[in-house]
Amino acid sequence: MPIQNKAILRRGAIEINSYEVSTLKKGLLILDLLRQKHSLTFNEIMEELSMNKTSVFRMLHTLEKMNYIIKYTKFYQLNPHIFRDEHLYWHEDIQWTSLAAPYQLARQEGITTYIGILEDCEIVIKNVIKEPFEQPVFHALDSRTPIHSSALGKSVLAQMSPEKQQEMLNCIVLNTFTTNTFDDHGLLIPHLQIIKAQGYAVDNEETDLEKRCIAVPIYMDKEVIGAIALHGSTEQIKKTAIRSFTKKLIETSQQLTRELEHLLS
Repeated sequence: MPIQNKAILRRGAIEINSYEVSTLKKGLLILDLLRQKHSLTFNEIMEELSMNKTSVFRMLHTLEKMNYIIKYTKFYQLNPHIFRDEHLYWHEDIQWTSLAAPYQLARQEGITTYIGILEDCEIVIKNVIKEPFEQPVFHALDSRTPIHSSALGKSVLAQMSPEKQQEMLNCIVLNTFTTNTFDDHGLLIPHLQIIKAQGYAVDNEETDLEKRCIAVPIYMDKEVIGAIALHGSTEQIKKTAIRSFTKKLIETSQQLTRELEHLLS
């Protein structure tokens, strides 16, 4: 083979290898970005990485085909069945910190967002998202909140059958945390009936003074398994804005249910 042709082939091989490394780097950058941000739209990925539309499309298409990422509605996220942490974040096949909907709500409203699930007679925190609303507050995971005074707990308790509800009330102590805490069954049961009818619960300085929390239940197979909440100061969550926040929470809860069904199907 002529020396000139060999030189051309060598140059071509170098160019191909360079392209493959560059492509790999772009794919890894997208995976790392989704690890940090949890869920992003096509345009958000393009802006975050300053990549052109064609490159982002090709990368996302390839990563999705290889099951490294999944697309839910318009949001891309890591496939939790591949990128999973065996120690902290899985509960009954659900990686709560990977779900996209709570991050979208937290960013949209600019308020701390919680997810709590029912374990025995307690609500266990499975995700907390605070400003800048990109990462979970890791040290808060698996902490516990009172089921009778917190909005998370009351929203779950209210949606149970009367038999299950009574069973739960029999196994908890109605501790008083502030002067606003419901601390007797005579007041609590009618209060839970109101919560069930309206579809949301409010912790109005019942657990912590100067703090307000709104929560709605999360369902799987039409059974309540936990709740999602917005939590902030009484200035952040004014009484006049409760219905507006509740509407957003209900939409997010419905999205969570669809997301869970999609991930577990």
